[in-house]
Amino acid sequence: MEKKEIAEGVEKRPYFEAAAADSTPKQDDGVREMGELHPFLISGGTNTERFYFTHINDKTDYKFNIRPKYFGDESNYTEAFPKRINEILSVNNDVKIFCVFDWDTIYDNEAKLKKHKAFEEQFKKEISNGTVTICPSMPSIEYWFLLHFVDDTRLFKSYGTVVCVLAPHLKPCFPNLQKPLKKLLKKEKYLSDTTWVENLCTYGKLELAIERAEKNIDAAVVEGNLDKKSYSYVYKAFKRD
Repeated sequence: MEKKEIAEGVEKRPYFEAAAADSTPKQDDGVREMGELHPFLISGGTNTERFYFTHINDKTDYKFNIRPKYFGDESNYTEAFPKRINEILSVNNDVKIFCVFDWDTIYDNEAKLKKHKAFEEQFKKEISNGTVTICPSMPSIEYWFLLHFVDDTRLFKSYGTVVCVLAPHLKPCFPNLQKPLKKLLKKEKYLSDTTWVENLCTYGKLELAIERAEKNIDAAVVEGNLDKKSYSYVYKAFKRD
């Protein structure tokens, strides 16, 4: 199959397949084969999310278009996401874009919540028609990881609280690394090895997380108490219509 270089500012080519992510994700341009248009993934996390979805892309049947620049500083996602969304939409048709970020960055912060609402309003049409899907996790993507192991909906208000509960489950996924989980989830040298994501997804745990996340959110919305629960909309990135 003919391969083409995807670069900034090239003419519109609506269909191309995700590049296989490599161990040097700082390379910003990739070679992709023309084919199915996989969903695009942009995130407010620079390391944990980037390596997680990179390894998902390589080691599972779930495929995304991933580039290093789609992963940035969590604190300014309301400024970064619109730029990335517009870049993607400018050169692709019939695209799906999933925006993954941690909700604890704006939890109980009126100024940041106002910016988030403005971001959603800016892309109201794209959100409504399914082009853009907002995928926050409360408090953070670590809660999404927790759902791979246990069905726990109690409200964790911060990254630190959920990591304490997650640690006994996720640390064994990093074999032979006797480090606190917070360090394992922040350092590229630990995250770049695919083993932790492979272990995280074994024995149907990824499918369990998808099922639990959707079920719990649906139930909380019906009961009107989602704000009193932890939740993760990351499951939507894995749902295929």
